[in-house]
Amino acid sequence: MKIKGLIALVALLSLSGCDKINNMSRSMDTMLGGDYDVYIQGHGEVYHVKNGKVTSVPEKGYYVFYPIIKGKESMVQSPIQITTIVKVD
Repeated sequence: MKIKGLIALVALLSLSGCDKINNMSRSMDTMLGGDYDVYIQGHGEVYHVKNGKVTSVPEKGYYVFYPIIKGKESMVQSPIQITTIVKVD
């Protein structure tokens, strides 16, 4: 009986560890500084971030960034799952 409990505990810790690694990899993106092109699936527009940053909010599942839209810096939030960020050199 104790072996089954131990196996269940190990399985639970393994699963929670995967979730922590997943969240950690998202939080690694927390402050990307520089020039970026941001593509959001379903949007025809590419957002250009110039000398700025892209910040992730992993617990809420989105990125926040400030591209120039129609000559004005504007805040944009996009879901992490459908957003691609490309560093522009």
